[in-house]
Amino acid sequence: MSSDFIHTEENGIKYLVHPKGSIFEGIKIRENPDDAFKNAIKRGMKNPDDWMYMYSEKNKDYFKNYYTRAYISYPQVDLKERIKRLNKIRDAR
Repeated sequence: MSSDFIHTEENGIKYLVHPKGSIFEGIKIRENPDDAFKNAIKRGMKNPDDWMYMYSEKNKDYFKNYYTRAYISYPQVDLKERIKRLNKIRDAR
């Protein structure tokens, strides 16, 4: 069993993925959790100091409240932003 993360990228977001054989196998974590917080705040997160970033799944970032242990999620990219990114990639070619 290896403890090395697998580096991957989806929709312009870089992730670390737990390797095969890990009890957390397949769970994606953003390489830069600050980006997850910036995105969540942009989408309405209140009191970010009360939350910890946990993981990402199905184009959502999941956070856990320090005090209540409740989870909340925020979409990573809305359709408008996804189109902008695709256009940037196309224009760069």
